Amino acid sequence: MSQVDAFGRPVEPKTPTPPRWLLLARRLWVAGVLVGFAGSFVRLSDRSALVADLRQHSPELRQDQVDSAVTSGIASSLMMSALSLLVYVMLSTRMVQGRNWARIVLTVLGGLNALGTAMLLLLIGALGFDMVNRLAGGTFTGVDIAFSVVIMFVNLAAIVLMFHPECNAYFRELRGRGPKQVVRP
Repeated sequence: MSQVDAFGRPVEPKTPTPPRWLLLARRLWVAGVLVGFAGSFVRLSDRSALVADLRQHSPELRQDQVDSAVTSGIASSLMMSALSLLVYVMLSTRMVQGRNWARIVLTVLGGLNALGTAMLLLLIGALGFDMVNRLAGGTFTGVDIAFSVVIMFVNLAAIVLMFHPECNAYFRELRGRGPKQVVRP
């Protein structure tokens, strides 16, 4: 049953404002992607290491093919980072608008990231850094691991904040409302 004002006109119910915990979680999701982007930038900025790694894995390539492959790899990595930023901004914006599905998707993505990082750390602890690099066929560096751990903790903090009791109440209050009645941050 909708409410009416003194003149009989329908009045839309007051829209709740997103809790500060949810706004902070949004900032953390974006910060986590930006930290990942910085990690990619650091890794990709060492072109000579990328060339050496490609030479080691594909010694049959000519120099022009190596240069082309490294350049396209850098470009595609940066585009993927930009796409990730776009997706996380969109999901976190929908979450702040009260869309519970976005909160669930972010939780799954952050949980998978945390699980993957934790498993990598366990493997490094059990097998050693060099063995994990050989098994993975890649060249993890300490910097890569450090960025992954920072991102893991940022994602876990965002997940915890998204499920703060004030945030849960906010999502319950918005359940069943149409999209035009939701606060736009």
